[in-house]
Parts: sequence; C-alpha cells; structure tokens
Amino acid sequence: MSVEPLLEPGTPVDLTNCHREPIRTPGGIQAHGALLAADETTLEVVQASANADQVFDRAVLGATLPELLGADIVEQLRAGAAEATPNLRPLRTRGLDAYAYRAADRVLVIELEPVGSGPASLTRYQDEIARALGLLQDAPTIQDLLSRAARVVRELTGSDRVWAYRFEPDDHGVILAEEKREDLDAFLGLHYPASDIPPQARALFLQNRLRFIHDVETPATPLEPVVNPLTGEWLDLSKGVLRAVSPIHIQYLKNMGATASMSIALSVGGRLWGLISGHHYSGPLFVPHEVRATCELIGIVCSMQLEALEALEVSRRQGALANRRSAVIDRVAASSSILDGLAAAGEDLLGVCGADGAAIRIDDELRLIGETPADVTALLDGLTSADVVATADAPGELPGVLAAPLAVARGNHIVWFRREYVRTIEWAHAPKSLAVKEPDRLNPDGSFRTWAESVKGESKPWDPVEVESAGELRSALGTFLITRAEQLAALNAELARSNEELDAFAYVAAHDLKEPLRGISNFATFLVEDYEDALDDEARERLATITRLSHRMAALLDSLLEYSRIGRADLDMTDFTVDEVVADALELLSSRPTVRVEGGDMPLHGDRIRVRQILVNLIGNAVKYTSDEPDIAITAADGRVCVEDNGIGVTPEHHDAIFHVFRRLHPREAYGGGTGAGLTIARRIAERHGGELWLERSTPGAGSAFCFTLGGP
Repeated sequence: MSVEPLLEPGTPVDLTNCHREPIRTPGGIQAHGALLAADETTLEVVQASANADQVFDRAVLGATLPELLGADIVEQLRAGAAEATPNLRPLRTRGLDAYAYRAADRVLVIELEPVGSGPASLTRYQDEIARALGLLQDAPTIQDLLSRAARVVRELTGSDRVWAYRFEPDDHGVILAEEKREDLDAFLGLHYPASDIPPQARALFLQNRLRFIHDVETPATPLEPVVNPLTGEWLDLSKGVLRAVSPIHIQYLKNMGATASMSIALSVGGRLWGLISGHHYSGPLFVPHEVRATCELIGIVCSMQLEALEALEVSRRQGALANRRSAVIDRVAASSSILDGLAAAGEDLLGVCGADGAAIRIDDELRLIGETPADVTALLDGLTSADVVATADAPGELPGVLAAPLAVARGNHIVWFRREYVRTIEWAHAPKSLAVKEPDRLNPDGSFRTWAESVKGESKPWDPVEVESAGELRSALGTFLITRAEQLAALNAELARSNEELDAFAYVAAHDLKEPLRGISNFATFLVEDYEDALDDEARERLATITRLSHRMAALLDSLLEYSRIGRADLDMTDFTVDEVVADALELLSSRPTVRVEGGDMPLHGDRIRVRQILVNLIGNAVKYTSDEPDIAITAADGRVCVEDNGIGVTPEHHDAIFHVFRRLHPREAYGGGTGAGLTIARRIAERHGGELWLERSTPGAGSAFCFTLGGP
C-alpha cells in the first residue's frame, strides 16, 4: 500500500486529511514557553515565537543569542545540542529552562520553558527514580510491568488517569493497564482505532519519546516569520518540547474531557510497541522538566524490560514447540512410513503450532487429525505456494489455516486448522471499520460513547513462532525424507551387488554344505518322532544335540557366506563424515544407545555401507558386553576412528584371538550369543579399504577401545 505524501505546511486539516498532517512543522509552539531560532554562524535570531519579545522585554529578531542569554549559556547550549535527547539536560537561565537542538543546517533552535524555584536537576527525584526502576525490573510479566509503570507515572505527574496500551498488528491500540481517580469510568480493555494515532505521529514517537501538552484550551503561539529565512521552509520542531499540537488532536482531547496530557513511547526492536498515556481533567497541568525526564527514563527502562520479557516468552514458547516437533520426528522415525508416523503423532502434531486439527496428504493418501473442514481435499488441491503460509480469516468453519508444503508438485502438504474465535471488542468510539455511519468524532455530543463490535469469521492469529515451528517441522521432514531415500538407494545397490556374489557362492553353500546339514537335522528329528518309544533318555538327548549342532553349523555357514561376500564385492567409494556414518549405524541398532562423538566432522572416503557395518559391530559389541549402562565414546582424528566402551574388557592373552573367525571367549548363549565372526568381518572390511582394524587397549572390567583406518583415497 502506497503512503500518501504529507500536506504542505499551513494546509487546513480535517478528518479527511489528518493522516497527512505535517505535525513536525506546525508553525507554532505551546503558549507556556518561548522559542528562538538563530543562524548558528552569526548567532543572530532570525525567527522567534510571537511571545518572545514579552519574555525578554525587548525585540528579539535581529538580536544575538549572547545578547539575550549570555555568552556562557549559549556556548553550553550549543554543546548540548548535539546530544540525542537535549531536553533531558536543560540549562536554567532567567528563571527559564533552556533546551537547544539543531533543526537544520546552520539553524540552532533554543526553547525556553518557565520553571519554579530550585536548581534544574534530577537529584531531587533520585529516590523516585530508584524506586520506579526497581519496581519495573522486578516485574515478572508484561501485564505486571505495564501496571507498575502506569502507577508510577501517575504518582509522579499527578495526572487524573494514566494507562498503558499496546498496538496490535493492524495498528489499533488496546488498553492493558490503568491507574485513575476512583470517580472516573474505566478505560481498561477498550480498543482505539489505528486512525487515532496516525502514521506520522507514530514515527515521531520513535524520535522524540515524550509528548507533553500543558493546556488544551490555550491557543498555540505562532512563529514569526512562519517561514525560516535560512531554509525557506517551515521550521522542523520534531526534536523539541514545545511543538504546537495538531488542532485535530486538541479537539480529540477535548472530546474526551481532557485538559492536559502526556504520552511516553514504548518501543521494542525499533518499532513502536505502545504508549503510556496520561490525561488530566481538572484544568492545566504543568509537569516540570525533572518529572518529565524521570518519566522518559521510565519509558526507556520499560521498553527494555518489554523486549526482555517478550524474548523470554518467545524463547519459552519456542522450547515448548520444539519439544512437540521432536516428539513428531520420533514418531516418524519409528514408523514404517512418514504418513503413518505423522498420523500417529496426533496431539503432538497439533501442538507443533497450537492447532485444533490437521490434514496430511502424501502421494494422494490423506489422514485427518482433530477438527478439519468438510472440503479439506478441495482446500489441499488449491494450495500452490512453495512457502509456509498462514491466515486467520479463510472462508469456512475453520478460518485459521497454516499450510506447510512438503512437495507442491505432488500435492503433498501438512495443513493445520484453527476454529473460529468469536469475540466482542469494546471500542472507545466507533472505528471506521464498523458498519455504522461514522459520527462526527470531533463533535462532543456522543463522540466517545463505547461501541461494541462482534468479530466473527476469524481464528486466533498464528504467532510468528508458530509459523516458524511449522516451517522447522517441514525442514526436518525434508531432511528425513532425503536421508531415508539415500538409505534405500544404498541398500538397493548393496542388494544388487550381494545378489551377484550370492550367485557365485549359492551352489556350494546351499547344495554342497547346507543341504546335507539339513538332511542330518531332519533325520534326527524323524528318529525322535518315529522311534520315541524305543529310545531311552540318553538317546533322545543325543539326537537333540545333533539337531542343536546342526542349527549352530547353519549359523556358522551364514557367517562364512558374509565373510566371503566381502571379499568378492566391489566397493562403492564415496565421501562422508564420521557423524554421518555413525548416524547410519545407530539407525540400524535396535538398542539405540547414547554415543558421544568427538571429531565427527572428520571426512572419510570409502564404502559408506561397509564402514557402517564396522561401526554396527563395534558399537553393538560395546552394548552387548557391558553389564551396566553402556558408556560409549567415538573419537576421530588424523584419519583414525576409535570406539571406546566401559564393558567387560578382554584379557591380554586373548587380544589376538578375538579376531579369529568363529572364535568366542564365552559360552555360546552368553551375552546374547553369536557366531564369533563379527570382528573378523569388520577387520576384513577395513583391510579391503587399504586400512586396518585393531584393539587399541583393553582392561578386564574397565572396557576396551577398538580403532580402524580406511587407508588413502
């Protein structure tokens, strides 16, 4: 949406064009102060407020600043004009507080404001400042912070009412905290249209954090001449304290019954978060410099606390959503398909972004969770964006829609839904968005009567962290899909190579060795079954032993087949890291032990599947031969990978024997059984790569460390 240009200074302003009012160049100041604008080169006054002659009891135009204020004061003011907030540190002269700032090149502006007796210092307010800052710093929530800030500002200024409000995403304001006289109607919870504070006023609050209006009844004092002779333009008063007030805003305050006001900006991350505003209803209210400076400091500290509390709330919310995403990914990893895993995640999937329902479609298969619209298929078919998109006002019974595409071309999506959130907004007056003829807001008769609007057809809006969480889940699923596809492709390639080798070895293994063995086992079984009555216990036990040994021999033949296959297969050499192949290995282990990895980014070059087989054997042994909770660490450096454990260890006399094929150091059924060929196969894989595998160290009862290398590229 394009931004309309501001009106030329001096253009009459009404409700139709007030959003274009040039509020920085009003052509006048509030009547309780005076202004001098001088050529900084010559210090000659070239422009002044109409009341300046009366303040100085002489004509000021053409006079020099040293003549009017004294040379020392002028030099101090010139030095202070460079500060970001010169009005926080005025100089007192002639019973006036003097502030200086530069409005343009060569244009030095000095504002003068009457004060009572006493030095211009924050010293007398130090106790109030310390107390106020302590209250704000200890606030545990944003609501508490705003309530405390409103109370402190009212105590300091003496305003009849002080409230704090936040700007919503559409720029309208809602009052969150209020301190007031007991006889006043409450504003707490009321909403104010965005048009009440136009864009140019919001922008100015980010530059000049405090706006003070002493008396709405006293007309502004014009500048003479209205056009600055040095610039040929109306004087920019945006850095000052005394800037005249828009006539629209003056009437606005009068309609509310206010006679004086003050507003303090609350900003977070470079945006105007809200305001602390004070209204007085019983005549003019002059808030001295020291109190205004204290209130401005309160606004700054409050803004910092708002940013910290918002960041804390976002962090907590992000953590909770991350836990939900992790639970979903765990479900997917444990399922046979991503669709089944997502559907099984149920409430965790909804909790990823705080939804009431979800639809998952992958390759034309649809699963629904919780509340979903009747036309969900049509909705999914209409999604074309490759980005995560969110809306709170989609047509239908579930207006909240958050869509995360998985594969747009294939129609694969996860879409979350939120139900309609019907609520009533109490407006302080009729906003333009209501289907009501807009009353004359500047006519006191009924202008600020409360209007209620029932908001329908919208869900609760999706927070940025919720949209981000949906995107994070999509990214995680994408990575999972790619990894799963790579694993399947690698397994298919491995299967193809294995089949070729099995063709060469199948005859010997299946017919020459395994077939006679199977016959022995079968005949032993037949003997037991056919001659059970004729056999004594000893004979039956011997036949059972024959059967058990046949099965054992079959397992040994299987291991021998695997050992032979390694020697025949071609290696599929690729580049990968230790972290990647460790993750592959852990994926295949049923126990999924916790493994610490150091140096996991070390690159390796080899057959990733075979290297994975080495790690599966070494990590599996670490788990198998550990009586207590396994403590497994993998370290990688200088081309060497070591797997260390806290297992039972190996006595020195068996350090070589453990690498002999079919050699076990324990009874066959102890520690989960096995053939005793695993380390032999692992060593042969390392040797096929041009490397080696060895026992680095082992102490009975204190664990072992096995290391391997893969040789050069």
